[in-house]
Amino acid sequence: MGGRVTSTVKTDGAEAIAPGGFIIHEVGGAMMGENRQTSVTNEWCQTWDVKNLFLNDGAVFASNADKNPTLTIMALAWRVRPITSPD
Repeated sequence: MGGRVTSTVKTDGAEAIAPGGFIIHEVGGAMMGENRQTSVTNEWCQTWDVKNLFLNDGAVFASNADKNPTLTIMALAWRVRPITSPD
């Protein structure tokens, strides 16, 4: 299709990843856990305080590798659908 690379390609992963806040694949912020006092959601990504609210995104991730989280988010969305939730 005639596309061309117009910038320098970085082969070192540490150099290729921008600092937090500069890329669109930010994750974390709503910790998953076993205790409502120390986490936002249970193991099903269901919030403790609002029972019909499930976080189907990267908010429950503890960290992110240097790759896109999209497939993991899709897998979590399938897993946490309310039909499979214990509550």
